[in-house]
Amino acid sequence: MSLSLLQEGRKIAVVKPIQTGFPQDTEFLESITGNKVPVFNTYSFSLPAAPSVAAEHEAKKIEIKQIISNIRKLEKEFDCVIVEGIGGIAVPIAENYLVADLIQDLNYPLLVASRATLGTINHTVLTIEFAKQKELDVLGFVISGYGEQTNDIVIKTAPDEISRITNLPCLFKLPILSEISYVSVSGLLANKRSLFLKCT
Repeated sequence: MSLSLLQEGRKIAVVKPIQTGFPQDTEFLESITGNKVPVFNTYSFSLPAAPSVAAEHEAKKIEIKQIISNIRKLEKEFDCVIVEGIGGIAVPIAENYLVADLIQDLNYPLLVASRATLGTINHTVLTIEFAKQKELDVLGFVISGYGEQTNDIVIKTAPDEISRITNLPCLFKLPILSEISYVSVSGLLANKRSLFLKCT
């Protein structure tokens, strides 16, 4: 999405507020955007766990106000700020504070990312329903690793089933890429650009 917006001439920033474990998501995001989109991060922890657990493991405290303040500053500098979630919207960032609460405090619309695997209907619907309970603005969902030519009925029917249950659109189906890089993603955008722009 960030590359699609960049192609429109917009000044884009990507934020991974908290990352845990290795390899780091910020490095991956920088590589697939060809370092053309700046990636920002407030907290990084070595333990691959929920932020609340990873922070406690290092005897550190996550300051929610600091995360929000950092993002608000970026909003003044960039045309678009895209914030990547942390594990899922029910993941705890701090005591009594979930990823969903951060989305709510930022007042950002939500795009749910799903996998093209058995179980994705259940996982995606539960995420969307929880988001609705939290009164989040859900734009729709995307499915990654989706092969348009697949004969697997489980994968082929999942997008329509999720849309039927949730009344939300599947905004994009990201195909299986043999290599995830700036070149491969840019090539994909050349053909699918308009679908990404529906998410803006």
